[in-house]
Amino acid sequence: MGLSPMNVAEGQNLVRLRVVSCHRVIHDVSRRLAGEAVHPRILEQLKRLDKLLGLIDHRSVNHDDMTRIEGSTNQLMDELSLIFLHQHLGPLYNEQLH
Repeated sequence: MGLSPMNVAEGQNLVRLRVVSCHRVIHDVSRRLAGEAVHPRILEQLKRLDKLLGLIDHRSVNHDDMTRIEGSTNQLMDELSLIFLHQHLGPLYNEQLH
């Protein structure tokens, strides 16, 4: 039995929200670090990633793609957390985002 059009639309919306969430975090980190003493290569890579994530069509993203996007975003955030820690930048957001 296939998915109803409503379930498909809901699933696509959830994927869209997950892709947008990853993109927003990368975008916000990129903007935040742009004003800090960070190696220019890191900033350039973040800008490129930000641009690339903005090009993703969520309708073509499958579960495996989403797992890779979220996993990569989380790994990158773990690595960049060292920059935030060592430069005493504090949290990226003042409130908890969902």
